[in-house]
Amino acid sequence: MSVSIERLNAIFHQYETAPYPATPIDQPVQPEPSKLYQQAIATPYYLQHHRVVHPQDKVILDVGCGSGLTSLILAIANPGARIIGIDVSPASIAMAQKRVSHLSDVQIEFQVLSAEELPRLGIEFDYINCDEVLYLLPDPIEALRTMKAVLKPDGIIRANLHSVIQRQHFYRAQKMFELMGLFHENAGESEEALVRETMNAMPSWVDLKAKTWTPDADGVVTNQVIRMNYLLQGDKGYTIANLFDMLAAAGLSLIEMVNWQQWDLTPLFGSIEQMPAFIGLSLPMLSYPQQLELFELIHPIHRLLDFWSTHATGDAIALLPLHKNLPAIHSSDRVYLHPQLQTATVRAAIQASARHNRPVAIDQYLSILGAKTTTVDGNMAACLLPLWEAPQSVATLAKRWQQIRPLDPCTLEPVSDEQALREVTDLLATLLTDLYVMVEKP
Repeated sequence: MSVSIERLNAIFHQYETAPYPATPIDQPVQPEPSKLYQQAIATPYYLQHHRVVHPQDKVILDVGCGSGLTSLILAIANPGARIIGIDVSPASIAMAQKRVSHLSDVQIEFQVLSAEELPRLGIEFDYINCDEVLYLLPDPIEALRTMKAVLKPDGIIRANLHSVIQRQHFYRAQKMFELMGLFHENAGESEEALVRETMNAMPSWVDLKAKTWTPDADGVVTNQVIRMNYLLQGDKGYTIANLFDMLAAAGLSLIEMVNWQQWDLTPLFGSIEQMPAFIGLSLPMLSYPQQLELFELIHPIHRLLDFWSTHATGDAIALLPLHKNLPAIHSSDRVYLHPQLQTATVRAAIQASARHNRPVAIDQYLSILGAKTTTVDGNMAACLLPLWEAPQSVATLAKRWQQIRPLDPCTLEPVSDEQALREVTDLLATLLTDLYVMVEKP
């Protein structure tokens, strides 16, 4: 779908008059660990390659960096990496530069540049972040091709599209305000006020109001929400099928959905025990794109179709997603903590659990939407504690487990090498499911 010059000018004007995100530049940035987990290059790299990558000296591009908040989060999530943020809006770039001007411990630079001009940088990137941008561009396939052209062979692109199914009611609202003459190049505060006046005038039973007008805890719909939903110029929606068509046309392949834990089909049909036999037999026969499409049709809860991709390899589409095809664990493997668990706070919690022999929920320190609650008891916490010092081999952790729990509590017989290894690998396999740990082959 093409976008007119007038519409492109309107999009540019929106971000010139109101750089996005609108987070004040003097406000401390304290991202949720789950946000850092998604922005860390280590997460998708492990899913794709089953290897641990360190961010030191990696080069990361933030396309459509806006006011620089995401670029700063990328720097926090990937310490030691060089971050380059680009945006077409000089006002946004000026705000981004001011946001990081007082920081000396991050490598962030900003340039006024469009996605089409990327080759001018003369740089190949390890990771390209294109967050909340692709669905606004006149030709997202060409944008993906341009990003792929400056991506290293093992590099990763993170991008997202608006879901046309989940967002259909906002598209109705946008069309309504377009018919009312509020969509134009210089739309600003007066148009925001008119949207507010119009929506407030509607009775609560009106369908459009019921499905789109949701005040916050203070009973307010902010101007930023109005601007980014009701007056967003160039906003377009896509389906999962559209996403895979785009990737194929751009010569890319899916690594995984960024929030893959929330795309699990099984709960939509009840528990495994309750699931009709027909469903249980049918689901495993679907390719992963088909599984994602089925989820989208049944339960379209995701505003964004948020994905990681990389250079296409020509391999056949797998039935199993990568997060369900993680490597089996062996004694010679090396175990790493996910970087977002490698903190003093989590280490102190693990030490307290081990010292007082009480369970600790790992997910309370790295809350991943859609992930299952993961709890380890005090003894297992003690076994894992060396991971906060350095990576450990599975065999080393198994030996430590034998020291912590030398006797089987039922038989009072010594725990064998095989039993210790089995119990440790079972725990690691559970933690590996959501990449709380990453296990690397020698």
